[in-house]
Amino acid sequence: MFKMKFFAAIAVTMFLLSINIMAKEPGDKAEDFTMTASDGNSYNLSTELSSGKTVVVIFWSTKCPFVQAYNERAAEIYNQYHDKSVTIWPVNSNSTENMEEIMAHASKNGYAFPVLKDTDNKIADMFGALRTPEVFVIGKENVILYHGRIDDSKDAAEVTSHDLKNALNEILAGKEVSVKTTKSFGCTIKKAGQDN
Repeated sequence: MFKMKFFAAIAVTMFLLSINIMAKEPGDKAEDFTMTASDGNSYNLSTELSSGKTVVVIFWSTKCPFVQAYNERAAEIYNQYHDKSVTIWPVNSNSTENMEEIMAHASKNGYAFPVLKDTDNKIADMFGALRTPEVFVIGKENVILYHGRIDDSKDAAEVTSHDLKNALNEILAGKEVSVKTTKSFGCTIKKAGQDN
């Protein structure tokens, strides 16, 4: 019995490591995708990028306490950048959260941005995303410019590094992002068929 559990644990660890190895990183290209959102519309990555926008994909959740801590900060980031050719797309990939929950959560929090639903975790798998919140910033030619966290603390009062804002400010200034990768933290993305 012990051997079976041991080998099962090794198999799970190897699977998680293989996903992590496949994670998209700055310099990689994001594949095109289309998703339906909480506002009833469909959104396409290539269409958004072709209009000259920088696209911020943030893997999101209606339940994760780490995400809830970022509700106000996400609204602030949206308000600060949406008129500066930056599109903010929270993406919900959790198999445990349906569109009705996503719509109710967006309404409750007064989101001015749509929340996209990633059915069957396809987009999370494509990016190699593991957590909520986890950020990928995508620029022209579908190139990923930044991957990691929004900032360095769940507690807004304790933030010392505004990593996403720093990256966006450099991109908007026509500069190369100086810190391209940071370590994200939060809840794991809940995938269908996994023991959550």
